[in-house]
Amino acid sequence: MPDPTVEQMLAEAKAQFASSLPAKAAALQDHLARGAWEEAKRAAHKLRGSAGTYGFVVLGVAAGEVEEALIAAGLQPDAAAAARIGDKAREARAEAERIAREGA
Repeated sequence: MPDPTVEQMLAEAKAQFASSLPAKAAALQDHLARGAWEEAKRAAHKLRGSAGTYGFVVLGVAAGEVEEALIAAGLQPDAAAAARIGDKAREARAEAERIAREGA
């Protein structure tokens, strides 16, 4: 039988993480807007992993697509690739905001 204290701690950690998601997604978009491709890749990678850990699959997929697109572009996306990456980052942000709004 699961320990209720551990279950409560995990739920609190998930809720705290959920409330931080809009800022994390906004930071990713900021890196992209500044052309800070390496920072954007790192931010997307971290968001992808932590979103997956907490069970936020849609967000993890969107962040993963940003990361993979940046890698595929050799961290030097042309205008078309940058536009596609920006679209995925907007999807990630919308999902992050939805999660934060609805709670974990």
